[in-house]
Amino acid sequence: MMRLLPPLPKRQLRKLRSPILQLAFGVVVMVGGAWLISLWMVGIVLMLTGLGLGADAVLRDTGDSPQQRLHTHEDVLDRYRRAK
Repeated sequence: MMRLLPPLPKRQLRKLRSPILQLAFGVVVMVGGAWLISLWMVGIVLMLTGLGLGADAVLRDTGDSPQQRLHTHEDVLDRYRRAK
């Protein structure tokens, strides 16, 4: 099988795995596909994308919680014993 494009270097492949880049590419593809269907579909896709981004922003764990994270099995078991 003949390759049409040369393989990408590993550094560029890491950049393609960036969540921000993937999200932006996904939004562009959705809006482009909706544009091919109709203009009102673009509005629906943008509203659903905004809803999804808003839900992601609200539900995302930033790690800034004041509660201490449990890291080991012993910590989890100790917390379970204290809760009983």
